Amino acid sequence: MFQKVLIANRGEVARRIIRACRQLSIQTVAVFSTADRDALFVKEADEAVQIGPVPVAESYLNREAILMAGVIKDCDAVHPGYGFLSEDALFAEMVEESGMTWIGPQPAMIERFADKNKSRQWAIGRNVPVIPGTSVITSLNELHDEVKKIGFPVLIKSSLGGGGKGIRKAQNQYELEQEFNTVQQEATASFGESPIYLEKELANPQHIEVQVIGNNAGIQILGDRNCSIQIHRQKVVEESPALLPAKQRRELYRLVHLLLDNSGYQNLATVEFLYSQKQFYFLEMNTRLQVEHGVTELTTQVDIVQDQIKIASGEAIEFCLNEVQNHAIEVRINALTPGNLEILCFPTGVRIDTGVQEGDRLLSFYDPLIAKMLVTGETREDAVFNLERALSKVEIRGVATNIDQIQQLLNSKVFQSGSYDIHTFQEIIEEEQK
Repeated sequence: MFQKVLIANRGEVARRIIRACRQLSIQTVAVFSTADRDALFVKEADEAVQIGPVPVAESYLNREAILMAGVIKDCDAVHPGYGFLSEDALFAEMVEESGMTWIGPQPAMIERFADKNKSRQWAIGRNVPVIPGTSVITSLNELHDEVKKIGFPVLIKSSLGGGGKGIRKAQNQYELEQEFNTVQQEATASFGESPIYLEKELANPQHIEVQVIGNNAGIQILGDRNCSIQIHRQKVVEESPALLPAKQRRELYRLVHLLLDNSGYQNLATVEFLYSQKQFYFLEMNTRLQVEHGVTELTTQVDIVQDQIKIASGEAIEFCLNEVQNHAIEVRINALTPGNLEILCFPTGVRIDTGVQEGDRLLSFYDPLIAKMLVTGETREDAVFNLERALSKVEIRGVATNIDQIQQLLNSKVFQSGSYDIHTFQEIIEEEQK
């Protein structure tokens, strides 16, 4: 087992990794920007190294500075968390070349699945259904030719996009060229040069994902989640298990095994699908810890972060998963504006994953997440009730939050019925604003 792990991240996920390492008797080293000098994760780590100023390009995306911190502090492994460099194959290679262990999948696997077009081709090669679309588009002429084949509306996507970035919808020829240029500009600014491709927009799909962990024994499925409640293509509410008939769940898991069996994949992965008209379509695969991993932990009783670390250290792990007996829901409480957290108070009896405390200043440079609130219930109805009750007891002052929006969602018939799709939350917010 590792002696000392460097955490190449910040905020709540850094605290989550610190907690897992502490339970495994592993020391931790945090890295931080000047803005995070007094942050909770810095105080809780055994050691901490300042790596740069506030902008992420000069701190949390600074490969060399992070690597140097690990070497100086004599770390034997690096955990990247989520976001930032967590799906950066070059950084993973640099970590391994330095003599430290990368807590995650092989760099070659990261590279394959970080590129959405490459992962799409991998799925096609393994007979996993994909959303109707194109290969890489290299010219406007090709753009117009390809859209004739699949028809409007289409999604214009950057191969390296993610988190709602590098994706635009076009409903006609005028929007097609305009949004194509916008995606190119966004992709260049956010990811460097990035190929562009098209996908057909499906009718009212749900976003269903499967939590997977791989080791020398093969691929193990840890359950599924419905992550359809989104705003601007960013997840806000996640629940596990997804409300699927048994036959459809078997088909979903069959597709995951088609995608990854005999691939040699190691460590954590999340395979994401769109589900429309009783058909699953492969969307992408994330080769890292997900923000919403906690709902799977609450339904399986598996500590996913500890298992990540154990697999990376070479330790054999065995899963004795029982049939899911409860339901878990997570909401992401986000700040809608920067500002000082004058009051921050959460109820007891629920899981709160947060990286901030009263008195902290939330900056626009970083993720607006204030906290993740996770609840369970014997049934979905129980979990929704427990969530409504817990959310009503949250008190946050100093910044505007999305709590009112989430409460509107929870009170809606479409959410309570479980029949929502990826457009539901946006529609509820727009209706309220009329």
